[in-house]
Amino acid sequence: MPVDELTMVIRIAVAAGMGLLFGLDREIHGRAAGLRTCLLVSMSGALVMSLSLYLAEMFTGEAASSTVRLDPGRLPSYAIAGMGFLGAGAIIQGKLRSRGVTTGAAMWACTGVGLAVGAGLYLPAAATVAITLVALSLLRHVARRLPHEQHVTLEVEILTPQSEREVRELLDTFGARVRFAGRERCLEADTVKVTFTLVIHSGKRWAKMLGELDQLPGISCYAWHESEVP
Repeated sequence: MPVDELTMVIRIAVAAGMGLLFGLDREIHGRAAGLRTCLLVSMSGALVMSLSLYLAEMFTGEAASSTVRLDPGRLPSYAIAGMGFLGAGAIIQGKLRSRGVTTGAAMWACTGVGLAVGAGLYLPAAATVAITLVALSLLRHVARRLPHEQHVTLEVEILTPQSEREVRELLDTFGARVRFAGRERCLEADTVKVTFTLVIHSGKRWAKMLGELDQLPGISCYAWHESEVP
């Protein structure tokens, strides 16, 4: 199909609508790249792809008498490369973990959808939108239910050396791997605070282990928090 201006406008509008679906999911979950960002990314992809095809057709008739040769894939390839900078801007690098990686991937998918619509590939673009929305919504709940490893720092204040051995045995029973152990001795209170850096499996086993830790004698208090990933 010849890429005239009306066809370009239709494709841009379709791509904008598909990008809006991506942005709606991201907006609901409070991400930085929401409705407007995903719409603009998808729409721009359609514009770039349509422009690339339009320019290629423009010089096709003059190819025999002209030294100008246009590669229809060149502009889209630059659009995808440029999308990397925008996607990186959506990723927030925190002390413990990175946030926004999925949003960056969704924006990259928006670019692909826009380019596909700009090339007139409506069905593949629609299939990509459907699969991506399933991944963003349904697989979110599946991922939360799957057990996964966590890096945790556990601080235990003990009263006797026997208590430390019991804590270590409890960690070993529940499969918590000790990566590092530190010790802080308080002479005035006659207590010892032991800090364990652990690799654990999230879920009910961790909650059950904390419940049994409550029952161990010789422990005055304990605290745990997420630790940095090495």
